[in-house]
Amino acid sequence: MFANMYATQAILPEIGRDLDASAAATGLSITVVVAGVALGAWVHGPLSDRIGRWKVMVASAGLIVVPTAALGLAPNLASLLALRAVQGLLMPGLLVVAVPYVTERFEGPRQGAAMGAYTSSLVFGGFVGRVGTALVADLVGWRLALSLLAVPTALGALTMRAWLPADQPSHRPRRSLRGVIAEHARNRLVLTNAVCAGATFFGFVGIFTYATYRLTADPFDLSLSAAGLVYGVWLVGTLVTPVTTLAGKIGPGRLLPVLVSVSLGGALLTLVDWLPAMVAALALMAFAMFTVVPVCQLLIPRLVTHHRGTATSLHLTVYYAAGALGAFLPGLLLDRGWAAVVASCAAAIAVGLAAAMALRRSTTLR
Repeated sequence: MFANMYATQAILPEIGRDLDASAAATGLSITVVVAGVALGAWVHGPLSDRIGRWKVMVASAGLIVVPTAALGLAPNLASLLALRAVQGLLMPGLLVVAVPYVTERFEGPRQGAAMGAYTSSLVFGGFVGRVGTALVADLVGWRLALSLLAVPTALGALTMRAWLPADQPSHRPRRSLRGVIAEHARNRLVLTNAVCAGATFFGFVGIFTYATYRLTADPFDLSLSAAGLVYGVWLVGTLVTPVTTLAGKIGPGRLLPVLVSVSLGGALLTLVDWLPAMVAALALMAFAMFTVVPVCQLLIPRLVTHHRGTATSLHLTVYYAAGALGAFLPGLLLDRGWAAVVASCAAAIAVGLAAAMALRRSTTLR
C-alpha cells in the first residue's frame, strides 16, 4: 500500500509532459493522496476502535486495488488526481490503524522492534514505489507503471487476510467522537508530538518531491531513470529497527532532537552541487524521517490511555496535512531556484526540532 503513496514522485516530469501540467500541478498528485490520508484517518481510526483493527486493515487493503489499477486509464490530470485522492482516503485503513495494532500487541522493547519492522516494510514499499515505478516507466510509460502497482497491492491484501492475527474490538463504554477528539486535542504533548512529526515530514516531502527536477537539470543532468535510482537511498530506512528498539529502551523523547537535527542537516546539504553530496543528503533525510516517524508513534501510547486509534488519527492528520503542504508549497518556489525550495523545507524542519526539544524536556517521555 505504501508503494502507492509516492508512486508518482519520481516520474513527475514525465506525467507533467504527457498531461501538459506544471511542476506544482503535477505535485498535487502527492498532495491529494496525503490530504486524503489526513481526512480518511477520521474514518478508519475511530472505526477500528469500535469494530477491531484487523477488519479495517484488511478491507482497506483490498479496496485500494481498484483505484490503483485505474490510474493508467486517467485521460487528464483532474481524473488522475481524483483517483489518487481515493487512494489516499483508503490508505489510513492500514497506515493509521497499524500503529495502535502494533502497540497493543507488543510491550516494552519488543514494541520498539515490532514498530521498527513495520516501518521497514513501509520503507521497502516506498522504495518499490519510487525506484521501481521510475524504471518501469522508462520502459513502458508512466501509465502502465502506475497500474501495475495493483498487483503487489492485491497480493498484500490477500496475505493480510490469510495470515494477520485478528484482534477483538474494545469493550469500553462508547463515548462521543467529538468528546474523545476534544480531550486528545487538549493534550499539549499530543499536539507537540504531532507538530514534530508533521514539520519534519513537510521538509522531507518537499525535498524528495522536487529533487527529481534538480537531479535532471544542470549541473547533474541525469536521465529520469537514473534520477529514480537515486531514490534507492530510501533503503537506509531499513536500519530503523535498531533505532526504534533503542527508543523503546531509553525513551523516545531522548532521541527525537538528534534525529530531527539529522534531517535538517540533510536538507541543507542538498545545496551542494556535487552528486555524491546530493545522494548523501537524501540518504540522511530518509534515515531521519523513517526514524522520526516510528519514534513519534511510540510516544502516543505514553500520552493517552484510551481510544488510541482516534489519538493516532489526530496525530496523523497533522502529520499528513503537513506533508500535503510540503508536496505543493515548495513547488511554487521552484522557479526561484533550488535554494528557495530548501529554505522553505529547512524552516519547517526547524519548527520540528523546536517541538522535539520541548518533548525532550518533558520528564514523562524520557
